[in-house]
Amino acid sequence: DQAREMTRVRLEARKKELDEGLAMEEEELIASFQQSREGITRDAASKAADLVKRAEQQADQLARLKNDTLAGIVANHIHKILPG
Repeated sequence: DQAREMTRVRLEARKKELDEGLAMEEEELIASFQQSREGITRDAASKAADLVKRAEQQADQLARLKNDTLAGIVANHIHKILPG
């Protein structure tokens, strides 16, 4: 009957419209996720590079200490390291 056919056609058109909308939303979510992931990765790499740089600077400072200076620093802090 004609009414059923018109309803079926409308339902198919609406389903197609919804499917297309969902596909576009999925693409947008994927793009947003990728941008977020890239930003987080850049941020983590930057923080890691800063941490490595600071560690290298501290290592250089320690390497430049003379043994007598280092022994004095250790003597001042030995009570924190060893009990009693």
